[in-house]
Amino acid sequence: MSKCSICNAAVDVENAPVLTMGGAGYARYLCDECAADLDTATLSPDVEEISAAIQRISNKMTDSTPDRLTLSTVTELFGGAMKRAKLIKSGEYDFSLDEQQQDDGFDEIPEELAESEEDKEKDKLDEEKGKKLDKIFNVIIIAVAAIALGVIVYRLVQMLL
Repeated sequence: MSKCSICNAAVDVENAPVLTMGGAGYARYLCDECAADLDTATLSPDVEEISAAIQRISNKMTDSTPDRLTLSTVTELFGGAMKRAKLIKSGEYDFSLDEQQQDDGFDEIPEELAESEEDKEKDKLDEEKGKKLDKIFNVIIIAVAAIALGVIVYRLVQMLL
């Protein structure tokens, strides 16, 4: 079981939202409460809710001392959230930008990137060929090792007699 990168609460890795990925491919997970607060901070139309969510996350981070990557990611998100809150407060924010940002994510793999049945069949055939080649090479290596061992034993027997 992993921990939330913001508050250190236990999270279920299979269902947990990911804040960011580290350089070695390690995910920084979020608990449901922190994920909801980040969504509120970055997507809420109410300036008071945005401020309250930022404050809650800041308090949690102060108590848990997160790593640098988590800190920099949250700081970057807060910067955007505060700019957005200022624009909402002044009445200059275009809420259609929020819909555009949500549409940019992938809900499913695009058709041109999806693996076709032919690709799956080819991968299966390649895997079978690879297994056969592995068996052949293993037999060859064992045979060469047996011959080498036989030569060594023959030479030792000749030296002793």
